[in-house]
Amino acid sequence: MLIRTHIPDSGALIWLAPGGGLEAGEDPKTGLIREVAEETRLQIAHHTDVVGPVWHRRQKFHIHGQAYDQTEQYFLVVTAKFEADSSANPAQQEKDIFRGFRWWSLDDILASEDIFVPLTFGQHLRNLLEDGPPPFCIDVGR
Repeated sequence: MLIRTHIPDSGALIWLAPGGGLEAGEDPKTGLIREVAEETRLQIAHHTDVVGPVWHRRQKFHIHGQAYDQTEQYFLVVTAKFEADSSANPAQQEKDIFRGFRWWSLDDILASEDIFVPLTFGQHLRNLLEDGPPPFCIDVGR
């Protein structure tokens, strides 16, 4: 399940995984559980339901003219299909750029001309689904 996001500075529409920044003193799995709940309303029950990190990347970008330089970690969470809803997201700036949610199949991602973040998302997702979680966190680039 991915979030379609409008990037106001470029006008681009991209698909990306739910997630966000860590709060002070928060470990990555706790941050992920909180961010996924805020952005989608999915309640992840336990840290043991979160695998990884499986991927990482560093990305520099601008939103509303503000520069960001962030390091991202990607985790695997297997869940039943649910209806995502971002109304509980306290970050209005995020809510303003979200354009919807979609459950994707790997084949649909690989066949799509849409932009996925990271740009190698389909290739790395195929490896993750076929081979399982890697023994170490993989750099997925831009």
